[in-house]
Amino acid sequence: MSELPRTFDETLIQLGAALERAKNDGKQRLQVDIRIPGLETMAIVQAIAPLLGTGWVALFPDPGAAALARKKLGTVDYALRGLSEMRSGVDQYSALLLVEPSAVEVESVESVAGQAVGKPVILLNSRLEESGVVGIGLAGRQLRERFLSTIEVIYTIQPFEAGALYRSYPNPWQLWKEDQDGDYSLVNEMAQRPSGEDIDKAFRPKGEGLFDGLRRFLRAIGN
Repeated sequence: MSELPRTFDETLIQLGAALERAKNDGKQRLQVDIRIPGLETMAIVQAIAPLLGTGWVALFPDPGAAALARKKLGTVDYALRGLSEMRSGVDQYSALLLVEPSAVEVESVESVAGQAVGKPVILLNSRLEESGVVGIGLAGRQLRERFLSTIEVIYTIQPFEAGALYRSYPNPWQLWKEDQDGDYSLVNEMAQRPSGEDIDKAFRPKGEGLFDGLRRFLRAIGN
């Protein structure tokens, strides 16, 4: 059984192993979600860099974001570019890391991924699944759903108030509960990513119904 990491270094070791297993299994369209409060995405990009080797490119939603990344990171041995700059030239890179792509960029993301035949395409902290985004119509939503169906989430760690959501490929999705001493214990394992309702059900006290939980929540925010 995969264990919830306790440090960022452990997270990177697990991510490296998950990435290697996924590549060995022929997976090429991958997603990594490391949503640790206080940890900047650029710090994650820097930390992931050694796992990807050389000759790869980090792609940002627009050229302005890429320019800001170049200013912040300085000289690095990988490319930093905007999605709109990648209408061609994908072949020169060994892998593509798409940093925080949103639903608005889904067409560009799909186009770039389609060009990257035989190369790893990794979505980092993707926002493609966000609902209610202004600017994409029915066709865009359908394209998003089709594209997302081709993605394998190989690593996720997402803490929340009561615990954490975790997955390290090829293991199941896991829900971990934070104990009183600050450590974590495994609550549940699932083959598919749990929904918000699944998470609520896993952490709701036994015997408590949905409306009991709602009343408890309302009392808490009223104090």
